[in-house]
Amino acid sequence: MTFLDRDRVAEVWDAARRAAADEDCQTGYLQDDWPPAIAANRLRGEWRDVARWLDRRGVPRGACLDVGCGTGVWLERFAQRFHRVDGIDLSLEMVVSARRRMARLGLEHVRVACQSAVDLGGLAGDPQYDLIFVGGVLMYLDDDQIPGVLARLRRMLSPRGLLVLRESCATPIWYRDKPLSPGLFTDPAAPQLPYYAIYRPPARYRELAEHNGLAVVRARANRHYKVADMTESWLRVLDRLLRGRLARKPAAAERAARWLHRLRHLALLAPYYAIRLVAPRAWRVTNRWLLCAPAPPSGAPAARSS
Repeated sequence: MTFLDRDRVAEVWDAARRAAADEDCQTGYLQDDWPPAIAANRLRGEWRDVARWLDRRGVPRGACLDVGCGTGVWLERFAQRFHRVDGIDLSLEMVVSARRRMARLGLEHVRVACQSAVDLGGLAGDPQYDLIFVGGVLMYLDDDQIPGVLARLRRMLSPRGLLVLRESCATPIWYRDKPLSPGLFTDPAAPQLPYYAIYRPPARYRELAEHNGLAVVRARANRHYKVADMTESWLRVLDRLLRGRLARKPAAAERAARWLHRLRHLALLAPYYAIRLVAPRAWRVTNRWLLCAPAPPSGAPAARSS
């Protein structure tokens, strides 16, 4: 079944990049109608998790591939750790923005190309990567495209390498064609275009990975995704109490977002873990990490999953 149109997906991200301010670098999360602190805090937490996993597994520092690199905020972090970093993105606007960012930072060992995940087979030579990061890309691919993409990524993964998947998920599967919820700074009169994505059950991604030569060595919830959502909910409440002041004054909203982060153990993390324990089905969409390594040869002991 064909549900996602490649050009339509590219245009969503092209439009997000064009609508953002020149200095903005958070469009990889589609949170530009919210205070920048929300995306910055999420990115900081996610990178802390990924860096810890790389250290624990002793992943070599040779080469890294970022599939769906967006404006390059992850490329910047990977460049601090790997000798060569490649990024690809379907959106030309994102690629141009990422290249400018890398040039401004003087990161000459980072290359960025406009390319779809389904076209990875067209990369020159037979590149091998010690880390392949796929941050929210499979949800924009049709069901019949994912096995081929994962098989190719497996062939590109070095023997001691790590494939990190970070995907929004839902059980049962949800073929979304509804607009995103308006952000705090969204013009209420602006038309809301449909947003297309496929939210699959986490077990489906595990199954696809294992059927394509990968061993899932860790699978866990990405709490930073949901904490960002909860921060947005708090800002909505505060905005209503303040009669729209936060929506009218982005600087005030930014300060409120930063204070919520400072109070996160009480205002965000406590309710997050309570909901996970008592009513996990209250969230239709969650975000999951899957860490995958090359599967051992047939007959060898399998990697331990957690």
